[in-house]
Amino acid sequence: MKNYISCFCVAIVCMMQMLCFVSCKSDGDDGGQPVITGVRTIDPEKADSLFTEADPWDIIVLVGHNLGGAKEIYINDQKISFNPTYATSTHIILSIPGELKLVGANPELKSEIRVVTSHGTATYAFHINSPAPYLISYTADWDDDKPLSPGQEIRIKGENIYEVESLYLTDFNPLEVDDDGNPVEPEGPVTKYEITDYEIGPDFDLITAKLPATVLEKGYIVIECHSGSSVIGFTSAKPNPPVIEEISSDMPVWGEPCTLFGKEFNDLVAIIIGKNEITIPAKDITVNDDKTQLTFSLPTLPEKGGRLILVTEQGRDTIPFYQKSTVLIDFDSFGRYFWGGTDSNKVVDQTSANNKPANTSGKFWGIEGTTQLNNGWWGPLYLGESQIPDIPESTPIEDIEFRYECYMHYPEVEGMECWFILCDGSDFKGQYTFNGYHDRITGKCETGRWMSCSIPLRNLVTGGSTYGDIRLSLTSVYLHLCNGLAEQDVAVYFDNFRLYVRQ
Repeated sequence: MKNYISCFCVAIVCMMQMLCFVSCKSDGDDGGQPVITGVRTIDPEKADSLFTEADPWDIIVLVGHNLGGAKEIYINDQKISFNPTYATSTHIILSIPGELKLVGANPELKSEIRVVTSHGTATYAFHINSPAPYLISYTADWDDDKPLSPGQEIRIKGENIYEVESLYLTDFNPLEVDDDGNPVEPEGPVTKYEITDYEIGPDFDLITAKLPATVLEKGYIVIECHSGSSVIGFTSAKPNPPVIEEISSDMPVWGEPCTLFGKEFNDLVAIIIGKNEITIPAKDITVNDDKTQLTFSLPTLPEKGGRLILVTEQGRDTIPFYQKSTVLIDFDSFGRYFWGGTDSNKVVDQTSANNKPANTSGKFWGIEGTTQLNNGWWGPLYLGESQIPDIPESTPIEDIEFRYECYMHYPEVEGMECWFILCDGSDFKGQYTFNGYHDRITGKCETGRWMSCSIPLRNLVTGGSTYGDIRLSLTSVYLHLCNGLAEQDVAVYFDNFRLYVRQ
């Protein structure tokens, strides 16, 4: 993956230089009532641009007066940690926690930032956005082949249905873009048929609604929420929305083809990655004849990712994709190489590999050499400083997979033995041994391309029943390969070690 940390560090350094300058000029004004006058980004070039909302994980700067001596900071009534080094009388730099409870799911919370100092408290109305809504599909109780009628109940399936501002039918897609990514303008007036009689389910993933007085034969269902909008196609006749059953890799290396498996891949509109972060139009997607497989390649790597949404004229479906919060080690943003190799091989990275893959997502590590007969200790690789994946602690271990991307330059030879160890140094340490690296979809060693490989997490940990039991032990990835039965040329590379919760 690409490394975005250096840009952040440069911005922090520039910001701190400015804060030191401002602080020196402002010494002695910390005794008055603290006041927050605005919030802005850490980018010094955008110092004059204030905003009143942000997303979890964002880095923001509080601007105000008499903010020195800050003891506590609250967002949405929740105390957050901050570094006093990044706080002066006029500015405070802080990060919005990713696990912060949001007003969308908890409307009883106050949508504000509160700074408690030694000489008073300052509050500022500020909204932390919930994830953008995803409409997936809709269903109803059709009466044979009769179309839907006014007042009839429909059930709209989606995700992140928070803070709904509007729900309606229309004959124009307000989110449609042209081949260059520019919004398509309507040719004439757009009529909205508001849906006002609806209820949102307790998990914010279902809308039960009654159709308005005018029901279009064909059009769109549009939802507008505080954090964004989403659209699905609508017909009064019974639709056939797409169904995603599997994906070749939920975190493919940049440039590698990615395949979705399922059904009803008809009348494609686009694939959307994340919060409209990347849109892949239908013309860049290849579909097989029976509409059960489609293949695409990422034009660029997602910076945030999270979900993949397949959009057709009949509806949409979604699947987890590039969930960076579940990454253990990617060598760019999380984790690093500690030690590895023996006298009969060498450990390599993207700068020293003799058989470097054509497609890479930044840094990777691997092993090159030739295995030795009767040598069961040949190719160790120890990787550490893992990120602790952000997965609900109540998730059963049996529902989680350990996944990684693997590139084999040479074919697998019979007798190849591999193992992984997770939770090294803890009571949950587990070792799983297997024969060769195989693609999780084909079950074969696919040479000359990046494979997505998978192991049930239960096979890699000892004890524990839920993710919360073992999460703090996931600090490293320890692997080894050898072939004591045959001499085998090896050039194997690894990237994107992660956890994946089965859907």
